Amino acid sequence: MICFPQAGGDTSLYNRWKVGLGDLVHVMPARFPGRGARLAEKPHNTMEVIVSELATQLEKFETVSFALLGSSMGGWVAYELAMHLNKQNRPQPTALFVLASASPFSPRSLPFLEGGSREEMIEELIGFNPDFALIAEHDELVDMLLPAIIGDFRLCQNYHPRVPWQVPVPIFAFAGTQDKIVKRYKVDAWEKLSSQFVSIDEVDGGHFFIEQAPSEVLAKIKEHAKAVLDLTDGLVGAEHSK
Repeated sequence: MICFPQAGGDTSLYNRWKVGLGDLVHVMPARFPGRGARLAEKPHNTMEVIVSELATQLEKFETVSFALLGSSMGGWVAYELAMHLNKQNRPQPTALFVLASASPFSPRSLPFLEGGSREEMIEELIGFNPDFALIAEHDELVDMLLPAIIGDFRLCQNYHPRVPWQVPVPIFAFAGTQDKIVKRYKVDAWEKLSSQFVSIDEVDGGHFFIEQAPSEVLAKIKEHAKAVLDLTDGLVGAEHSK
């Protein structure tokens, strides 16, 4: 399961999932530039560049079954990467998992950071996500995170898919019951983006429920992953019996 971060985040959180998902799912956090081990690199700010990089990296894993998982902005990355692989006639993921992520075609309410001073950007980010006030208390932490945050929200602002193509795989979407950033109807809109089926689970918590209720999320991911693997094994078995 290849995992993509939310805007401004890194994927270190997903490393903590490895025990909870057990042997069924091998968690592989993607490393985006501008954070974590690639902190010194300039963040990407267009979807095309990040999808192209990920598609190249995926070439080494196409002999095994893989799923794509993204939180918030990461859900858009997962969708676009799946569409890219489909158009290139390359091996497809077994499923998409999108957490606290609005459909790419839903109305948006993003923080506007272009041209603002440091103080103005911090104020805008706190207005978008009040929890950022805790980060804003630490100047060094803000300095470390701000380039990736700016780059990611620029990516989100620049990303405007035109046609709601359907991915040829199941989509498992998760919505926070108290998410004020991504409303439930925006998660429901994923139902139009799969030619197979879309499952939507509600999780107690706000936009960052993957941190607030990890055991609930992991139990559902494990359940859905097992169902997908059983379905895939069944299809392979049927093909071999012909």
